[in-house]
Amino acid sequence: MRSARCLETGTPGAGSGPGKRSGGRHRNRAPGRLHRPEDYDQAAGAPDPFDRPSPDLAWLCHPALTGLPPQQWDALTAMLMTLHDQQRETSLDKRRGHRPRLTAPGTGRRPLLTLADRLLATVLHQRLALPQVAIAALFGVRPETINKRIRDIRQLLEQAGYTIQIGPHRLASLEDLYRLAITEGIVIPSEAKTAC
Repeated sequence: MRSARCLETGTPGAGSGPGKRSGGRHRNRAPGRLHRPEDYDQAAGAPDPFDRPSPDLAWLCHPALTGLPPQQWDALTAMLMTLHDQQRETSLDKRRGHRPRLTAPGTGRRPLLTLADRLLATVLHQRLALPQVAIAALFGVRPETINKRIRDIRQLLEQAGYTIQIGPHRLASLEDLYRLAITEGIVIPSEAKTAC
């Protein structure tokens, strides 16, 4: 039985959890209020843009490592972003049974790796032959995740008609990558060295 206070405030009575009388909604949410992405403050704790590398991995975008000047890197990322969005929407549309979208685009769980991070991992693997296990340690994810993301980016690169050129260096470990970066004058954040 609900107390008089609970009836006045509209909160569930004693003994009702999130799955009982509240209909599975969280207790602290106002009745009738839906979760909307615009409710979050974009300045505080906003996720990284999907077309930019994570801040601690931005040093890997150096032309000595990617083989691309910044303008070409940005153009390639933009092209892959368009292809990725089309591919994702097609996949989601098929999963929904071609019914209209009920939630706004961009909602849901944020990916561990941005598209630029995935492209960086692919370039490190294909251009410099850095092993996927080393790339996984550098990016802070599992080797299986890196393997899948490299596979996805290879498909997008194939669709775009772009081929990653093999670089002059073959790297076998993260120490080799750090040595190459230092030789090329790339500033490596101290967190990157200690994280691996």
